[in-house]
Amino acid sequence: MGNSAAEEGLLRPAALWAADCAALALPAFVRRAPNDERPRNAVVGGREFGHGKRRGKALRTLAWAAHSAAKEAEDKAAKYAARSAMLTAAVAYTHTDLAQGLPGIRQARHLLGPIVYAALALELEATSPTDVANDVISFAVRTAPPEVLELIRRMPPQQPGTTRLGRLFYALDAKLRAPLSDGEDD
Repeated sequence: MGNSAAEEGLLRPAALWAADCAALALPAFVRRAPNDERPRNAVVGGREFGHGKRRGKALRTLAWAAHSAAKEAEDKAAKYAARSAMLTAAVAYTHTDLAQGLPGIRQARHLLGPIVYAALALELEATSPTDVANDVISFAVRTAPPEVLELIRRMPPQQPGTTRLGRLFYALDAKLRAPLSDGEDD
């Protein structure tokens, strides 16, 4: 994991971005477990890291607690929302130095995961056939700070997947790597 100030400077905006996206899916968890604060606390912890708080044992504990909430959830939407929250707290621990092969692909998933799992949670929550997962990905691409683009482009690209999860990881990664089209601003 990169421990330099420059590397943390890249991860902090990524954590804020992840927190914004994970927060979209938190209601999917809260509806099923209104008294379980673990996923919300993980998102708050990720956001606090993004705003300058040191990463340490407390943040790691929040991530593991949200992971436990995901494992305990009986509903898939709640499970995916909790995973999104867990990965938001884990963004701070992304190994920015692993930029090749399968380890690099897995590290990229630490950055992409909060968005992909939020998209899956919201897709399962949709009451009618919609393109909600793609809407979440589009939102994430539009709001991705330059630091996220830099980190993702350092790592190997995701491979096309055969599952819905794999396809969403691939779609988000590909869209973040793509140059802006002529009709888009900065």
